[in-house]
Amino acid sequence: MATNTTGAKKTLLDYSVYVPLGAAKLAADKAKDLSGRSLKLAQARRKNLAKTYDDLADRGKKLASSIQNSTYTKRAVSQVKTARSQVKAAATSVRKASTASADAARDAPKKVS
Repeated sequence: MATNTTGAKKTLLDYSVYVPLGAAKLAADKAKDLSGRSLKLAQARRKNLAKTYDDLADRGKKLASSIQNSTYTKRAVSQVKTARSQVKAAATSVRKASTASADAARDAPKKVS
């Protein structure tokens, strides 16, 4: 019986060396699997983000084009141009009138005397 007990102890000691190696291999396999999953998840999220970004850019482009080509927008732009011209003309008229008034005020004493 002594031989069976020593044989079992020897077998237990032999396997006790392999247990940490097996545990390390299991940890490495799980880490590799987790790394692969993380990479796939990150790539999927990046792809989804790029798709969403492109979709938003397309929507914005369509909206800007729709606004630019709108009849109401064209009418408003035309009115702004007309108003700008009228304001410039009014400023010029006021400037000329003030110059004429200043000239008249300067020449008035000469005419009276």
